[in-house]
Amino acid sequence: SGRRLRAHCPQKPMSQLPPGLLLLDTGIYIRASRGEDYAWLGEDSQVFQRTILTAVVAAELYAGTRDHREKRALDNLCRAHHSLGHFSSPPTTAWTEAGILLRRAHQSFGQMDFHHHFRDLLIALEAVRMGATLLTENVRDFARWKMILSSTRGTLKLFNPAEAT
Repeated sequence: SGRRLRAHCPQKPMSQLPPGLLLLDTGIYIRASRGEDYAWLGEDSQVFQRTILTAVVAAELYAGTRDHREKRALDNLCRAHHSLGHFSSPPTTAWTEAGILLRRAHQSFGQMDFHHHFRDLLIALEAVRMGATLLTENVRDFARWKMILSSTRGTLKLFNPAEAT
C-alpha cells in the first residue's frame, strides 16, 4: 500500500545491502509501509537514492491502496523516484520477451498461473535491464526466473533482506 515508508519502532539501518542499484519487489514496499519491517527503506536516504521504482511495482501498489491518504503517499513516492530519474517502465520488447519466457518456463516447469507470474517476470526483466539487484522475500519464485533468464541474456541478482536483518 502507499503509506509512508517508516516503521513505528526504530530499527537499525540495513548495512548488508549489496552495492549498486536496488529494485524492490512489491512485498518489500508493503511490509515497510505497514511498519512490519524494513524501516531503513524510509529512513536511509542513501538507500533511497540507489532504489529504482518500476511501473509494474507502482501499479501493484496503487491497486492495493485503501484510501486517498495512501494514494497520495504513493503519488509522492513516485514523484520522488521520478525526480531522481529512478522511475522505470519496461520497454515494449520486455512485454513480448516476458511472454516468450513464460512459454519457456511452462515447458520446463509445467502449468503456471500466468497473471501472477507475468508481473514477477516483468519486475525481474526490469531489474536485469537496469543492472539492479532485486530485493525480494519471494526468492523461490524469482530463482526460477533467474534460471530462465540465465539461459537468455540476463543475470538476475537477488537479495532477500529478511535473511540479512
